[in-house]
Amino acid sequence: MTNATAYTRDDLVAGLHLRGVCYLTPTPHGDELALSDDVLIAGIARAEDARLRFALAGLFLVHPDLAERAAALDATFSSAEQAELRKQYVAAMYLQRLWRTHLRLQFGETPLIPERFTTELDLPSPDLMHGEYGLRLLCDRSVYNDWSSYQQVIDLISNQPCAPNRVMMVTATPQPENHAPTH
Repeated sequence: MTNATAYTRDDLVAGLHLRGVCYLTPTPHGDELALSDDVLIAGIARAEDARLRFALAGLFLVHPDLAERAAALDATFSSAEQAELRKQYVAAMYLQRLWRTHLRLQFGETPLIPERFTTELDLPSPDLMHGEYGLRLLCDRSVYNDWSSYQQVIDLISNQPCAPNRVMMVTATPQPENHAPTH
């Protein structure tokens, strides 16, 4: 894995942009380091910037397959990094269940993020109350308003300036013009 000092916050943001999570600034200039999935996940989990750390949950929501990489990396982290990784993983897992229909319309059908770390964190199954109960318990452990931050993650990935690759556009069907009015 790359040394933590070998890349910058801009490199991490560019890595997120490249993977379809593009609501954080600055907009990449193209001269940022290309980071592997593992280095990106580890770098975000280590970041001092809270908005960047919360973007890890957004990354897992947009790319649930990367959540599997997070589970593999967990054992290689320090206890503080591990705590952050696990927090963002379970938050994404709960958010995905809670916002399943919305996310499906936004990004298409994606696999569920597997249940992990709930036992270690003494949290309930993500299937209980569609993830809401677990997310509330997780957020209650923080001195900050994490509930609001996670709702903001959903809003930001849903309304970000880049179009997701798998967007399902919903439009009204136009009425045929050749129908004569009936009396």
